[in-house]
Amino acid sequence: MNGLWEETGFAWHSSRKEELRKLLSHTWSIHDEESLDKHLNFLWAEGAQASYHKTEAFLNTLSFRNREAYFERLNGNTALFNHARLVQMYSGKLPPSGIAAWDLGQYVFICKAAYSAGWMTEELAIERAMKAAKRCQTLYTGWSEFGIAYLAGRQIWTNQPSAEAAKPYVDCVSQLLTDARSLWQRLPWDMSL
Repeated sequence: MNGLWEETGFAWHSSRKEELRKLLSHTWSIHDEESLDKHLNFLWAEGAQASYHKTEAFLNTLSFRNREAYFERLNGNTALFNHARLVQMYSGKLPPSGIAAWDLGQYVFICKAAYSAGWMTEELAIERAMKAAKRCQTLYTGWSEFGIAYLAGRQIWTNQPSAEAAKPYVDCVSQLLTDARSLWQRLPWDMSL
């Protein structure tokens, strides 16, 4: 998702160690090995997926009229309104695994960043990333389904319902799915891990 067109290895250059620590701290509140493990455990067990399913289940209990009344009550709270509308937009359109692709994509990214930042051994980072990749293979039928679920999860996580905000990421996934140089084109989804 982050411009990976060629195999680049699992680590970023050591000169980026402090930059990666700042990124982990700012984006995920990861400041050390303890907060790293806590966040990875959250992504594995719950992540954005838990909130998505909870909201989806709630909205599905409402009649059309009650759902519209609910959205009307939320209209003053932009964050909750956007979240509920995005969940409604994707409800029934994603596989049962929903937006787990987003959580697991973050999980792998954080493992790579944590290793490059010096908070995880290479062996452990690769072991966890492979575990996440295997889980993705069981949850999704292919790169396309994974990519759509990842995009939905990202859009819900950022709480940005506009097509304009999603466009750069949709374009990226589209390229990953269609460009012959893309790893998604060159590596079969069901490859042995």
